[in-house]
Amino acid sequence: MKKLLSIFLLSIALFAAPRVGDDAVKFELPDIYAQNKSLKSESLHGKVVLLNMWASWCSGCQEEMPLFVQLQSEFSRSEFEIVLANIDNEAKNGIDFLSKVDAKRSLKTLYDSQKSLPKAYQCPGMPSSFLINQNGKIVDVYIGSLDTDGISKLKQTIKKLLGK
Repeated sequence: MKKLLSIFLLSIALFAAPRVGDDAVKFELPDIYAQNKSLKSESLHGKVVLLNMWASWCSGCQEEMPLFVQLQSEFSRSEFEIVLANIDNEAKNGIDFLSKVDAKRSLKTLYDSQKSLPKAYQCPGMPSSFLINQNGKIVDVYIGSLDTDGISKLKQTIKKLLGK
């Protein structure tokens, strides 16, 4: 009976999580570098956005971050933006890691000290990424790290969303 109850509760949780076709979760989070400045999700409307939740201790996050830096360089920020939400217990850990892979700060990085986005998206693990279209709808979900092949496929989807 306990097993059935556990399966039932897990099923409810999975159905409650935002999925492809749903509206992206609204948020306001501080910039990791300047925590007196924040970003509201509404300000991203009109852009294609890759929202990525990550931590400096996550090996998959470490592997995909340089690929994100390269991907962002291939698109105008006015059309496509990668937004990172760091969930480290201390912002300094995320900043220290980013200084090695994104010294030019090409990726918009926020600090989610309360881990509100992974909770809202019910992320089963790190990293987790959500591709969001110009109208704020989730068009793809990526659980786990993206490799070069995954980034290549993601790039094609971004181009389609941008009409390129």
